[in-house]
Amino acid sequence: MIGCVTKTVPVEYGDDDDRFIWAYDVSFGILLFEAISVAAERPQSEGTAEVLDDLRAHAVIGGSAAFALDDHRWSESQQNFVHEIIAEAGRQLRRRGRMTRAEAETRYVTGNEPFALRLEEYVDGAVVADLADAMDRLIHDDLPPVPTLGHHWFYGVEGGPRTT
Repeated sequence: MIGCVTKTVPVEYGDDDDRFIWAYDVSFGILLFEAISVAAERPQSEGTAEVLDDLRAHAVIGGSAAFALDDHRWSESQQNFVHEIIAEAGRQLRRRGRMTRAEAETRYVTGNEPFALRLEEYVDGAVVADLADAMDRLIHDDLPPVPTLGHHWFYGVEGGPRTT
């Protein structure tokens, strides 16, 4: 299950202060760690190490800071690289399906410790993949309208997306 106890991460794109989604921090962290794994299988261009360090830091700090898909510190090619590896990570997680807590703790490690999964007993790859899809839709300004004025989409939780 994903999303028992929630801590959210705002995921932003563009200059519009209202153009963002909320992401459950556990799903967000798993997605970024999976994206880092995807990147490890690709040729590394100049600046890749810095981008991957940024992704790793965001995965660990979760809801403590907003995540900008168009981070001003990244070049356009670095931004495109991030978008590509997040999309591929989502596809891989969807194919992988459900992971037990033990599998996820073995796969996603920060330093010498497993990534903090909170109270989650398992990770549903499809739920995390939906977050990756939402990030892509955010980039392309293709999210459906939020049904309640003043709310935003919330992804990465079972039964999602929701609004909050």
